[in-house]
Amino acid sequence: MIKEPIKSCYGTMSSLLKDKRSLAIFVSLYVLLLGALYGFVAIREATVWQVILTMLFIALAPILFFVLQAAIIRHSQAGRIDWPAVLRSSTKLALVTIPVILIGLGFMWLLNRWQHHFPAPLFNPSLPPTAPHGAPPPRVVPPLHWPTVLFASARLLIFGVVLPLSLIHLWIDASRSELTAFARGGRQAIMTRLGNFFARAFAPVAVLVYVIGMLIFGVIPYTLLFVHKPAKGAWTDIVILGVRLALFFAFILVGWLITLSTLARQTADPNAAIAQSAADESHPSGTTTAEEATASAV
Repeated sequence: MIKEPIKSCYGTMSSLLKDKRSLAIFVSLYVLLLGALYGFVAIREATVWQVILTMLFIALAPILFFVLQAAIIRHSQAGRIDWPAVLRSSTKLALVTIPVILIGLGFMWLLNRWQHHFPAPLFNPSLPPTAPHGAPPPRVVPPLHWPTVLFASARLLIFGVVLPLSLIHLWIDASRSELTAFARGGRQAIMTRLGNFFARAFAPVAVLVYVIGMLIFGVIPYTLLFVHKPAKGAWTDIVILGVRLALFFAFILVGWLITLSTLARQTADPNAAIAQSAADESHPSGTTTAEEATASAV
């Protein structure tokens, strides 16, 4: 089971490294996104021009973010970056993200409100036993509060796995079909599409691919940024910090590219036969593109 997602991620990384032009575009969009975020944080609102620049960076950051996601998905689906299609897809990606954000805020509100009914008890340990002269007193560990553990696990599962994985597959479906296509066909058809969507989003292979990607774009960058030993000398510490920051942002981009591209390629594969069949039935002469047939099949 684990070999298939690892092989898929490795194949995705190999294809990305071969397509240096597309990889350079992804890196450029990523650098522009980081620059917009840095400009928003660094500029102080003291003058009119600084306020204008701040507002510009606020508007530019989400645009670059969704253009980057759309470019990655379209490249995985079509093998190239078609800018008109990328710009149209980025708009759809932004629209379908809004309800997911609202659902996430709703989950956050419910979990916070629910956790208020299970407060952690105040820990007032008795005096520790007497230690030998000169030795530090033994450490007293507070008892484990299971409701706190369960709520922390629920937040990690919902906000770290369920919502991001659902949003990724929602992006993939939205990039190749019209937004109104999901609501067509009546109640039964909508429920069928929902079932198929969640079956694809939380299939074992898709979850394992996401977990592998999370190790690259989440766990490794966190370790690089927060786990370190102080170096001897100010300049050495500055150089090490610069290298760590560069690796931090590089691993985020590489891990996200592998995750999103692999999931987009895996999701597109099951529809290849359907797309070809729809193309043959609609236009026997073969004038319909595979992309149009896929959209009609979805």
